[in-house]
Parts: sequence; C-alpha cells; structure tokens
Amino acid sequence: MRKINLIIKILVSIFVSTMCISCTQVLVGGAASGGMILVQERTPEQAAKDIVTKTRIEEAFFSTNYDDIFSKIKVIVFEGRILLVGTVKNESFKNTAVSIVRKIDEVKEVADYIVVGKESVIDYLKDARISLEFRAKLLTDKNISEVNYSSTTENRILYIIGVSQNQEELDIVLSHASNVAGVKKIINLVIDKNSPDRKTVNE
Repeated sequence: MRKINLIIKILVSIFVSTMCISCTQVLVGGAASGGMILVQERTPEQAAKDIVTKTRIEEAFFSTNYDDIFSKIKVIVFEGRILLVGTVKNESFKNTAVSIVRKIDEVKEVADYIVVGKESVIDYLKDARISLEFRAKLLTDKNISEVNYSSTTENRILYIIGVSQNQEELDIVLSHASNVAGVKKIINLVIDKNSPDRKTVNE
C-alpha cells in the first residue's frame, strides 16, 4: 500500500508539473482575454530537472523511512532550490532528511524548515485551507504570474518560493499572503528574476 501511495504521489507531481511546463513561456487564451498574461521564468528544461529532483528526493525519503520522514515532510523544488517543510518526531529524522537532500544531484540550495514537534489534525485542516485560499488569490490576480510561485503551509506558517517579475509583483504576492485569515507568519523565499543569486543557482 505504501509503495502504491508513493507511485500515486509521484505521478500526480509529474502531471501537475508537466501541466505547468505546457504553460511556458506565455499563457494566452481565456485568462489572457481578461488582461492576464502569465510569463513563466523557469525554462521547460529546468522545470523538467526539478521534477526529476523532487522525485529522487521523495523516493529516497520513502525508502529510508516512510512513517517518520516521507509522510511528514513536504518537498518543493524550484530551479534547483529545495524547500523542506514539515514536522518530525525528533532531530535525528530532521538531520537524516536534510542529509539525503544534500546528496542529490542538481540540488543547488536547501531551505530547511523542518521542525521537531507533534502534528495536530486541527492544524492540518487550517494549513490546507490557508494554502488553498492563498493559491486562489494568486490565480485570480491578473497582475501576478502565478506559475512562478510555489507555496505550502505548516503550523499556519505560509512558505513561498519562486521568482518574481519585480518588487511590485512580490509586494502584491506578500500582501495576498498577509490577508489570508489564520496566517501567523510568512516565510518569503522568492527571488527577483534578475537577481545575481538566481543566476548563480542556474549556473
């Protein structure tokens, strides 16, 4: 059953990411008719690499420890930058997860936001609602290239990673995040598309 769950999770991840790749570089049509043009900064090649990297990380988590690592830690990959978010039982599981990620090819940077503690069903439901509401705000804002952002929520902390067109767009994104009810903190890992840091990551 666990292996089936892993396969399903990987297939869903690949499907969603492939859909995003198909939207590159400019999305036109129904959305554009309303004045919305979505420009994806991540190249199809880089997006494909990110899919492979995410899959390799999750496979390694699965084979190492399903219950305490794979099922507890969310993995987001954006241009080789890895965001790890989750709650694990002890420091050993956290260290093991980070160590696994650092050994994976194509990993340029690791943002470790794994915490040690106990999970709550109530917090999980709140986190899911926050993530959905934030994503909806981005999707319906014609001033934002939503395809350039990924996010997740853990313990009502909203994590955002991606590439902004400019400071104005980032300010709008962060404003949407701050206006989502229940968010107690925002972790901003977004970089500007012209940032030297991004060039370093893509080298």
